[in-house]
Amino acid sequence: MPSDEPASPDILRLPARPVSLPPPEDLALAALASPPLRDALGLARWCGPATPVCPRGLPGTADVRDAVRECGLWPRGLEDHPRRRRRWLDGLGPASGVEEFVRPWRTAVRLGLVELGAGNAHPARGLEEHARSPDRILAWWSQVFQDGVEQDQDPRCPSGADALLPRALRLLYEAPDGARTPLEALTGADRPAPGPGREDPDPASDRLLRSLWRLTGTGAVVVGRHGPGTGDGSRPFWARLTGLGRFGVRRILLAVGVPAPLTEDLAGAGELLDALGALAPEGRLCSFDAWLEQRTPALALREIAEAVRGPGRAQRRWTGAKVLDTTSSELVPDLWSLLGSGEPTAVGLAASVLLSSGMLARHEVDRIMDRHGALVVIDMLAAALDPDEANLRAFLTAECTEGIEELILDDVDRLRADRHPDTVPVLEAIGRQHPDPGVAATARRAVERLASPS
Repeated sequence: MPSDEPASPDILRLPARPVSLPPPEDLALAALASPPLRDALGLARWCGPATPVCPRGLPGTADVRDAVRECGLWPRGLEDHPRRRRRWLDGLGPASGVEEFVRPWRTAVRLGLVELGAGNAHPARGLEEHARSPDRILAWWSQVFQDGVEQDQDPRCPSGADALLPRALRLLYEAPDGARTPLEALTGADRPAPGPGREDPDPASDRLLRSLWRLTGTGAVVVGRHGPGTGDGSRPFWARLTGLGRFGVRRILLAVGVPAPLTEDLAGAGELLDALGALAPEGRLCSFDAWLEQRTPALALREIAEAVRGPGRAQRRWTGAKVLDTTSSELVPDLWSLLGSGEPTAVGLAASVLLSSGMLARHEVDRIMDRHGALVVIDMLAAALDPDEANLRAFLTAECTEGIEELILDDVDRLRADRHPDTVPVLEAIGRQHPDPGVAATARRAVERLASPS
């Protein structure tokens, strides 16, 4: 039986679960409201038509004061204190020392919102037109977000070795929509015990918390607390991605070659099942729930049954049975009806879901296994097939599935009557891979009998 767990433990490289995103126009509005892009765009407009700059590309002190006032670039805590703001503004020195100005100014230059040349700075050509384009706005914001992610990599680690923040962002991406994920779940380890014996002054959870707090400024992440802090120093923080954050993480995943489909691109059941087949159970169920929201369970069953019809679609049937398990209580009458359809792949799918539902009486289980058990076994074995048939070898030799092939080898006439499209490939594979030569020979003879006229 195929494993529910992905083959690779590296979550950063596995295909991502399908997600939904807000419309581009809504994402662009959220991006424009994020402080880094808002302030950079404000400075780009402020510097027009031209502002003198020094060889380092920075305006003079008087212009910096004007920019701070016009764009509201006040230090944190001074926003509502006019008198303290005036004192701070009067005490400003060279622009290079005014972090509140330099940070968004450098961002504006890096994004191409401000152009430097001939001792002057001026807004980029076509700035206002570009500032009305959702695609251009999201490209600007994505660069800001990417810079923020890269900035928070630990400089003490070799390039690519510090995956704490990327892994956390990927876990947040995989979480159900709106879910608040505890900080410790994002680090992959429990928080070290507090107290005098604590040796590490900077545990992973603390470092990750600082990284996520910084990213909240981009509008990508929300960080909060489940409740008040406790006396032992524990910090019950949680985090979640916003729609803009999910957009940014998806863009990073695509850039490094990780498949990251959108739910709306998987409107068909076949495409959905193909995408879900590579996911861990949690991601599979989250994605199916989003797909199921757009249809009734009965309609979902009909679409899945159609998508798994035909040869070579055993993986779809296996995944389809797994996701239908989550809503099987609402589908019992439809599943029994599907058992009588006569279409072998649909019958096998319905039988698998009913048998795993836990809602059948013993006599009902026996009835299904007696009439349709061979279809279920063929689907199980076909789903275990891979190019080198290693999964099938492991399946046939596993203690929990020992002898399962007898359910299909004992009655070749039933196999002929069932007409399952994957029967012959499964029997041929058993003939090649079964460790018992006698069983392998029986499987090969069954193939010959199926090939002969009735």
